[in-house]
Amino acid sequence: MKTLHIFVCALLIAGMLVGSALVFTPKKALAQEETYKIAVVVHGSKTDPFWKPVKRGVKDASELYDDLEVTYTDTDVFSIDTFLGNLDTAIASRPDALVCTLTVPEAMDETLRKVIDAEIPVVAINAPDLRSPESERIPVLTYVGEDSYFVGVLAAKETLTRFTPRRAVFCNHQEGAANIKARGQGWADTMTEQGIAAESVVVSADAQQAAEDVATYLKEYPDTDALFMSNIRTTEAVIKRLVADGVDVGNNLKIAQMDISPSILESIQDGMIMFTLDQQPYLQGYLGVVFAYLNLKYGFTPPPAPVSTGPAVVTAADINPAKGY
Repeated sequence: MKTLHIFVCALLIAGMLVGSALVFTPKKALAQEETYKIAVVVHGSKTDPFWKPVKRGVKDASELYDDLEVTYTDTDVFSIDTFLGNLDTAIASRPDALVCTLTVPEAMDETLRKVIDAEIPVVAINAPDLRSPESERIPVLTYVGEDSYFVGVLAAKETLTRFTPRRAVFCNHQEGAANIKARGQGWADTMTEQGIAAESVVVSADAQQAAEDVATYLKEYPDTDALFMSNIRTTEAVIKRLVADGVDVGNNLKIAQMDISPSILESIQDGMIMFTLDQQPYLQGYLGVVFAYLNLKYGFTPPPAPVSTGPAVVTAADINPAKGY
């Protein structure tokens, strides 16, 4: 995994050096003193461990430049309405640039087009606008993150290299989020192409209730032997509940996972999770802010979307406890 991190950073640096990825069109005199304000708005909740490295990346990027002020806004509990309200509040504060997740592109389209028309650069992170045709997508400066549909495809393909499920289910913990729905679609499409019964099932955004939802589903469809989980807290709760129910997790029921945490890595080592997919959330927060700032101050045009931060497959063989990973 360290190799992947170094490779991504090396590519970005190389692109800057040769000028093939970043275009320089000065907007303001370099000597001009000004404070640049960037608003970062994400749909993630404060209690979701996935978003902690995103926030840390935003913080680290904000401390790079003396003339940069960054605000970071998330949700207390995942809610599309709250997220959209936070976005409106951030825009009303008149930032110089906006960094945000495109969680519900259709609902955000008109608002963000007005922002872009007002010459306020918008950088998308984590959740892309995947609508077709591409001409209908919000014309953001760039997008930093994973290709959500491909994540589902890769999770399915990695699962199929290990065994052929009878029924394969994706657990959608954020109903209404376009990127999470796309993950499930990629998973289901790939499994269905192989003649495997597959579907996406909406579970609660509350981890404990989601565990109940999954337990109920497995009782109704006992032939289910593969789950693709897309949230750390949900997976922790699901494993605990299913083990308590006597389910042989890791053998009779196999789990593919998205994202990394100490508990997820431990479950991989214990054989309860086959693998996880890392999308490097720190880079999403960090690069989102850096790209917005460089565009504001120097007119840099960042690499075109998508600036991919993953996914990378992490198995037990990739985990080195001595290095804390």
